[in-house]
This record gives sequence, C-alpha cells and structure tokens, in this order.
Amino acid sequence: MASDDGRLHFGVARVDVYLPGVDSLKAKRALLNRARAALQRDLAVSVAEVGDQDRWQRSVLGVAVAASSATGVDRVLDRITAVIERDPRVEVLRIHDLADVFDDAATTP
Repeated sequence: MASDDGRLHFGVARVDVYLPGVDSLKAKRALLNRARAALQRDLAVSVAEVGDQDRWQRSVLGVAVAASSATGVDRVLDRITAVIERDPRVEVLRIHDLADVFDDAATTP
C-alpha cells in the first residue's frame, strides 16, 4: 500500500529455520505450509521457500511486506519470529531483515 504522499515502505526478511523432528520432505512441507499460512493470515505478508529445499530439517524462507509507513513495516518484521515459533516443531535460527522506502517523487524529474 502506498500512502497519500506516494511513498511505499517495504521490508524483506530472510528467515533460516530448523525443523528438528522432521524425517521426510513431506513432513517438512506440511510444517512449512502451516508456518506460511500463519504468516500470511496474521501478518499479511508474502512468503516463499527460497533455500534448502532439498534438506529435511532446514529451510530458508523469504518474507516480504509493504505498508504505508515505516512503523507498519517494522512492526510486521518484528513479529515474524513469534508467529513462526508458535509451532514448537519449528525453530528460527536466524533472521536478517531490511526495510526501505520507494519514493516515486524522488525519481521523477
């Protein structure tokens, strides 16, 4: 969403997760699908598995959010770990995030 001043605030996060009890790719997909659904439902973000697709107990998720304010983006990025770890079978090992703003007025002559 863009605010009335034309600025689009956005954030992305790379989330490395560990799935200690998983013993198959099918079980991994089931856990990741639940985590993805929770993130989309609770935080209105886009989520994709972007790494470690072939490993049973590891995954890298990419999460993206857009908002009309920097505060809105920061609030969402700060809640990612808590939403994922509601399921005790999923552990966040590391999260790297980045927030920025796209201002069309600054790039238009």
